[in-house]
Amino acid sequence: MFKQAMIYRLGSWPASAAELESALAAEPFAECGATQQRSTGWVPPRGDEHGALVETVDGQWIARFAIETKAVPGDAVRRKVEEAVQHIEKTTGRKPGKKELRDLRDDALISLLPQAFPRRSTVTVWIEPTQRWLVMDVGAQGKADEVITSLVRVAGKGFGVGLLQTATSPQAAMAAWLADAEGDALPHAFNIERECELMGGGEEPAVVKFGRHPLQIEEVRQHIAEGSCPRAWR
Repeated sequence: MFKQAMIYRLGSWPASAAELESALAAEPFAECGATQQRSTGWVPPRGDEHGALVETVDGQWIARFAIETKAVPGDAVRRKVEEAVQHIEKTTGRKPGKKELRDLRDDALISLLPQAFPRRSTVTVWIEPTQRWLVMDVGAQGKADEVITSLVRVAGKGFGVGLLQTATSPQAAMAAWLADAEGDALPHAFNIERECELMGGGEEPAVVKFGRHPLQIEEVRQHIAEGSCPRAWR
């Protein structure tokens, strides 16, 4: 179950799970190299080594996109550059120029990258082939864009995708659910849990947070009546 998701509408591609599997195989994930800061690609959704890149479950297609990054603390880079600058000043009697400083920063970063620990995250992609839905368990547009960019590269001509547009915004729909004292507005199979952020309007909106707290109460309904809406998670 996705805690957060972005939903897109697919065009005519892919025609089958086998076609999607073949396309994703063009960009398999590989770990970052010693001096590489970022690596992306497709991995088996079940986590099995050399497993299928697309799983079919009850007619639905599941894939997984991996993102690995290596970050070097800025302080470490600055110390390395300062050491190099001091050496140049001591041995040549001059201060490095702007271009040379940029080169020194690049050299420092490359020299420190092999010591950096990689961090990996994954994005699960669910495709409903009948309705042409593509759903990703992300709330950040940047990660979603990376997945879409990879799909564009591997699909070739004929790939089309667009964000699913709804008649009612998610915030307005959730506000209606919370404002309904009887609970009749809540769709079947949905539950109201115990955490929420309500955000007001204006340039400096007030934010009210509820944690481990019942939400079907008069206080929440009053905030909704005054114009607050559930905050969209990013």
